[in-house]
Amino acid sequence: MKDNAISILEKIEKEGESSLEEIASIIPKKYKDHRDFYIFANLVSLEYIERDLLKSDKQDPNSKNTQLLARELFACCTAEQSAEYKNAVYSRSGDVMLKEQKFSLSGKGSLFLSERRTKRLDRILTISSGIVVGIIVALVNNYLRSIFH
Repeated sequence: MKDNAISILEKIEKEGESSLEEIASIIPKKYKDHRDFYIFANLVSLEYIERDLLKSDKQDPNSKNTQLLARELFACCTAEQSAEYKNAVYSRSGDVMLKEQKFSLSGKGSLFLSERRTKRLDRILTISSGIVVGIIVALVNNYLRSIFH
């Protein structure tokens, strides 16, 4: 997974939950439009990250469409009550502004980060044990050569 995706997941894990505005602040702005939000939208659509919006019984077929979600997230990251982008209008009722909507790590996202840490630790231990074994073999080899010469 890309470093940007990992940094988003780790930020949310560290803080428990983050607002759209906070997450948008760590997303690199290469294009300065919705394309910058594809990685974040992908994390949401793959269910590594959960939104604070309640899901209805009828699942919206577009809720997993990464392109539509990226456009929505881009439009809403600085908006208060409503936003418009590429002929789509987004609004939210209540006291919470669009840019303040919360995102949290899902079980799937938490498991991914945990497995990633475990794999990293395994790699470090494997490399370390390889180095230690190499040193021991070299020392034993050197010792045996000195005895038999």
